[in-house]
Amino acid sequence: MGNKQDFTSLVPSPFVPDLTMPKQKVDEQFIIIQSLKLFRKQSYYHTSMADIAAACGLQKGSLYHYFPSKEDLMKKVIRSVHEYFKSRVFSLAYDKSLNPNDRLERLFEAAQEIFLNEETGSLMGNVGVESALMVPEFAELVRYFFTDFFHAVKTIYLDKYPEEIANELAERSVAEIEGSLMFSRVFNDHSYLKNTTKRILNRLDKGNVSRRVEMETKN
Repeated sequence: MGNKQDFTSLVPSPFVPDLTMPKQKVDEQFIIIQSLKLFRKQSYYHTSMADIAAACGLQKGSLYHYFPSKEDLMKKVIRSVHEYFKSRVFSLAYDKSLNPNDRLERLFEAAQEIFLNEETGSLMGNVGVESALMVPEFAELVRYFFTDFFHAVKTIYLDKYPEEIANELAERSVAEIEGSLMFSRVFNDHSYLKNTTKRILNRLDKGNVSRRVEMETKN
């Protein structure tokens, strides 16, 4: 009577949890992150729902309880990446407590850190373009991202240049960043992106001289 009985020994072995079985419940954000990694690595076209389910530890059928299709999942991934950039990167452009040079430098440093991440990288680069070409609904979401990117950079240039020139420089800067991302991936060399960032910052420095000359002329 004094001995405690080990009831676990009475549990039939088939009822012992199999830790190798796929998990059946995961957080939606976890699925989004795993999908982002796969889309970045394999491209949207070459990634299947079965691939995503396996990466999340889910049965393929269970994944459809979260997202009814790969297209719906990709839309959520694009929106999530966009919101992340808005809060962590683009917002730096509007921080008036910093001077324009510091704002642009911090913006591109934050963007560069994300772009050069080997797993998540830049979804809005080659993967975003590929996806936009395949599914028209994606194109609008990708455009929203680049529009916000453009306006963030333009806001900084407006402190140094007239609007027409700031508009042109912002368009050029965003295009150069995306082009350098492609080169960085093709040649597996991050210096393309880093050198582009330096050129963009130097361009803003030239604006300092232009603005001083303009003010001196008016005086």
